Amino acid sequence: MRKVVDDALGGAALSPDQSQIVFRRTSTPEIWTVKTTGDEPRKLFSISPDSVHDSRLGWFPDGRRIAFSSASRAGDEYSIRSYDLSSGQTTLILSDPRAGAFCLTRDGRLIYSRLEDAPNEKSANLWELRIDLRTAQTHGVPRRLTNWPGSLFSALGSTADSSRLFFIRLHYQNSVYVGQLEDNGTRLANPRRFSFEQWTNWPTGWSSDGQTVFFNSDREEHEDIFQQPVVGRDVLPLATGTDKRRDGRLSPDGRWLLYLSWPMQQGKPGTGRLTRARMEGGPVQAVFPVAGYSKRVRIDPLVSVSAEGYPAFRCPSMPVAPCVLSEEIQDQVVFTAFDPLEGRKAELARIAASSLNFWDLSPDGRWIAFGKNEETDGQIHLLSVAGEPSRDIRAGGWTHLMSAAWASDGKALFVTAFASKGAPLLRVPLDGKTQMLYRGLKYMENPVASPGGRYLAFGEMIEDGNAWVLDNRGLQ
Repeated sequence: MRKVVDDALGGAALSPDQSQIVFRRTSTPEIWTVKTTGDEPRKLFSISPDSVHDSRLGWFPDGRRIAFSSASRAGDEYSIRSYDLSSGQTTLILSDPRAGAFCLTRDGRLIYSRLEDAPNEKSANLWELRIDLRTAQTHGVPRRLTNWPGSLFSALGSTADSSRLFFIRLHYQNSVYVGQLEDNGTRLANPRRFSFEQWTNWPTGWSSDGQTVFFNSDREEHEDIFQQPVVGRDVLPLATGTDKRRDGRLSPDGRWLLYLSWPMQQGKPGTGRLTRARMEGGPVQAVFPVAGYSKRVRIDPLVSVSAEGYPAFRCPSMPVAPCVLSEEIQDQVVFTAFDPLEGRKAELARIAASSLNFWDLSPDGRWIAFGKNEETDGQIHLLSVAGEPSRDIRAGGWTHLMSAAWASDGKALFVTAFASKGAPLLRVPLDGKTQMLYRGLKYMENPVASPGGRYLAFGEMIEDGNAWVLDNRGLQ
C-alpha cells in the first residue's frame, strides 16, 4: 500500500479505466481528481458552503463525467448531479430529499436508495431511474426495485456488466445514556444505556430533583415527550397526542413543562408554538407562535437522527433571568427573551445562520454559548446577554463540534464532536483545558446535565451492517 494524496475525505471513487480517482478534500468543500500514481491533482469545482460536506461520488461508465451528491444542512434538499470533465458543465440528475446512496450502471440506470415516508423513516428501499449516459438526461419516472422493511443502504455499486448490485445494509439505533459526574464534573462514571426500545430517542431535560430524565421518542409514530427515572425502567408520557412535540424542559420555577409543538395538517407540520403544561397535570396552554420547524438533521444524506435547527429554546435553572428562544428568519438566527407566562420580551441578538449549528444558555441566563461544525476549527463562542464582552473558547484541538450544553455550575460546557475513530464527549471548561469523558462508537448528541450536576444524560447513535450482493437481473 502507498499513499496517493493527503487531505482526502472518505468516499473516493476509481474511474472505469482505473487511471484516476475522484475525491473530496477534507479541509475545504472541493472536489478534485488525481492520477492513481498520485500525479496531476486537479481541482474540479467547489461545493456550496451551505451544503453538507458529503462524500458520495461516482463515475459515468465512459469516464467522461462524474456524479456527485449534495445535501442542505437542514436536510430538506438532496440532489445528485453530473459534472462533465471536458466542458465543466453541471447537470441535475435527481432532486429528492429522501434519496441517498447511488450508482450508475452500464445499461443506463441510476440506482439509488430512498428513505420511506413517515412513519417508516427508518427504512429505505432501492429505486431506479433511466438515464442517457452521454448527456446525463433522465427518462421516465423513478421505479421502485425493493420492498425490504428495516433496511438502510450504503456503498451502493454494480458489477461491470450491471448484472449484480452490491451494498452495505445498515441499521442505526439512537439511545439515551446516563452517567454519574464525579470529581467536580471532570469524570463520567458508569455511563450506561438508559433506553432500550428500538426507537429514536434523545434527551432534552431533567426534573427539578435531578432524578428523572425527559426525552423525545418517536415510539408513537411521531415525536412525543416522555420521562423515565434514573433508577427504574418505567417510561411515562409527559406530552402526547396528534401534534409533533419536542424539546421538553422545565420552566425556571419548576412549575411548568415547556415544549415546542406543531399540529399536523395533511401530513405536514402547521404553524409551530411554544406550549406549557403544569407538571402536576391540567390543560395544555399555548404561550406564543414560533417561526419554522426544526427538522431531523442528516449527518449524511441517508441517516436522519434527532431534530436540530430552529426554533429551539432554553431556560436558566432559576427564575433569575428570562428564557431564550431561537428562530431562523431570513438567513439569520434571532434570539428573543421570553417569559413562560407573559410571552415574548425583547430581542437579544441576531447571528448569521451559517455561523452556528448549536447553542445553549448558561444556568444563570447570562451567556449564550454557540458554535458550528467545522472541518478545521473547534471554537465555542460566548455571547453575553447582559452586555459583557464576548469571548471564545477552543475545545482542546477538537474539530467537527456537534452540540454543547452548560454544566449545572456554569463553569464548563459538555461538548460532543465527530471523529473517525469514535465520537468524543468532552468537558470544556472556560479556560479551554479540555478533558475526554467518554468515547462513543458513531455519533453523540444532546448532552444534558441534571440540576445539581450529579448526572449527565446524552444521546448516542450506533450502527451495525453487513455487505450484500443482489442479482440485479431479476429486478429489471
